[in-house]
Amino acid sequence: MERAVDINNLFKSYDDIEVLKDLNLEIPKGTIFGLIGPNGAGKSTLIGILTGLLSYEKGEIFVHDMELNPANETDIKKKIASVLQPPLLFEQFSSIEFIEYICEVYGVEKEGLVEKAYSLMEYFDIKDYARVKVNKLSSGSRKKLAFTTAVLTEPELLLLDEPFEAVDVISIERMKNIIRKLKNRGVTIIITSHILEVVENLCDDIAILHHGDIIAYLDSVSRKELQKDSSLHEIFAHYVPVEKKDDIVDWL
Repeated sequence: MERAVDINNLFKSYDDIEVLKDLNLEIPKGTIFGLIGPNGAGKSTLIGILTGLLSYEKGEIFVHDMELNPANETDIKKKIASVLQPPLLFEQFSSIEFIEYICEVYGVEKEGLVEKAYSLMEYFDIKDYARVKVNKLSSGSRKKLAFTTAVLTEPELLLLDEPFEAVDVISIERMKNIIRKLKNRGVTIIITSHILEVVENLCDDIAILHHGDIIAYLDSVSRKELQKDSSLHEIFAHYVPVEKKDDIVDWL
């Protein structure tokens, strides 16, 4: 199995609070990989580390067989695009200026870029905002702009942290279509989401992250077997029991 990402014994803490604890994870190349878990499990922190935006205390990370370290950081970043939560955008740029600038940083071929950008913006119903400053966009339009830009950078690894949050139902389906097309081209996509139905229907392999560690890894084969009798919600609840607190709101 070729691996897009290989993480060994990863530790990350904020002050004295451990967020990732001796985390080990292998993500197959060319798959749509789902990372799920409750709030505070460490999902966004892990995505932040993979993008290079966050540091970590201990561990090894390999992206396409290159170790993530200062010597390789620039080469690795050229292979990775991301949509973070919230998206990191340049507020004073117009939407099309933002796309063109980021693609220039990635070294994307300029010929045909604007046409591709406008076609994707039309697909996501944000073409009318092409000349509108980013700081004037709604939350959903910002997310769709970030996704459009990430796709246009032609990544080998696409990191999506809650990509469907604040996005309308029609655009979610269109984003899923694009994600599947990217997979067919050999791109590896890592998705974190609280919308388990989307993860269940879209992803190949799924890992459950809880208290900073991977507590379950469900590959496509084991998922098919488990999901004969259980939904992903039920599987998730088995690994992450929810404390009953109904008595707290008995007054309602």
